Amino acid sequence: MYCSTRLLRYVLCVISGICALGGCLLIWYGAWLLESLSEEHRIMGLDHGEDLAASLCILLGTVIIVASIFGSVAMAKDSKTLLICYAVLLVLLLIVQFVMVSISYAASRESLPDSLRQGFDDLWDLQHDGNSTLNTYEAWLHCCGRNSAEDYLHLDKMPPPSCCLDQDCSNILGLFMDGCENKFKEYVSGKTANFHTLSWFLILFEFAGSVTTCYLVDSIRNHRDRIRFYN
Repeated sequence: MYCSTRLLRYVLCVISGICALGGCLLIWYGAWLLESLSEEHRIMGLDHGEDLAASLCILLGTVIIVASIFGSVAMAKDSKTLLICYAVLLVLLLIVQFVMVSISYAASRESLPDSLRQGFDDLWDLQHDGNSTLNTYEAWLHCCGRNSAEDYLHLDKMPPPSCCLDQDCSNILGLFMDGCENKFKEYVSGKTANFHTLSWFLILFEFAGSVTTCYLVDSIRNHRDRIRFYN
């Protein structure tokens, strides 16, 4: 029983260390997400909730690190109560991360910002002429129209300068052919790919940590019961 308890402590210590490392990486990801949003995009209002997502990642990473330290203290004290609290905390963190991954995954596949949807509406409106929020996305993502540059041709409209490299449409080779809907989804998917990978990694170890903690609590209780019995 002593060896089993010692082994469980070792395994849980490793898991806590890995979770703490994952928390540090999550903080780094949040900081990178904040820094990757240029001042120009902030002025144009194209952050798409990235500031909020980055702040949540930094907050979650901090909580995971604190939880790992708490788990280490609980192990050092051999406290069943603290260890049970640690197991519950890991489960709560697991649930929170699963919800965040689900929301992030859905956003990267289906969701489009209102400003981009308004730009698509302006595109199909034959009465609308002039600047549109779509032009901002075209210049930013190097795309043209909703599905492709052919959208303008089907509507008997000339592609705007924002559809061309360096705003110069005199060279037909500089025309962006990709549609903005797919380009935006690719942009969001690229930004969230690392978060998804890191979150699943942490979810796996948090689950393993909660199970190991429960086994450790049971092992400590049995060990103390045996000591009381023989004494």
